[in-house]
Amino acid sequence: MYCPNCGKQNPNHANFCLECGATIQANTGYRGLMGNSGDMTFTESVSSCFARAFVFKGRASRAEYWWFALFNLLASIVAGMIDQSAYGEPATVTAITNLVILFPSLAVNIRRLHDTGHSGWWYLIILTIIGIIPYFIWMVSKGDDRQNEYGVPV
Repeated sequence: MYCPNCGKQNPNHANFCLECGATIQANTGYRGLMGNSGDMTFTESVSSCFARAFVFKGRASRAEYWWFALFNLLASIVAGMIDQSAYGEPATVTAITNLVILFPSLAVNIRRLHDTGHSGWWYLIILTIIGIIPYFIWMVSKGDDRQNEYGVPV
């Protein structure tokens, strides 16, 4: 089975690429509500995002992106609750949590933009107030069904 990220040949039973760590899933023809790989679970998404924390090439499905967004939200809530119980101490747990999820979040955002056919530089559009609207539309949009300049569908 070929890796959708780097194109290397892997054993047929492999779930992750032995070369780059990308998630490999057999093409079963199923395309769920979450996009190209609607069967990606919460834990698969989180492990994939952390395994590819510094991989800014390739593509990420809607499922991978939104499950990781949920993980970020839950991690931030838990970190905030822990810091809240420290009574006046600096928000060190929140700061550490934000540092840990910074690069995986950035990477999955850029790979998600690639899945919709946009350059990763379009991520900077969120720095404008009005740019949040097209950015959100791209994140919820279905990715390209065919191979684009960023790789094959995941």
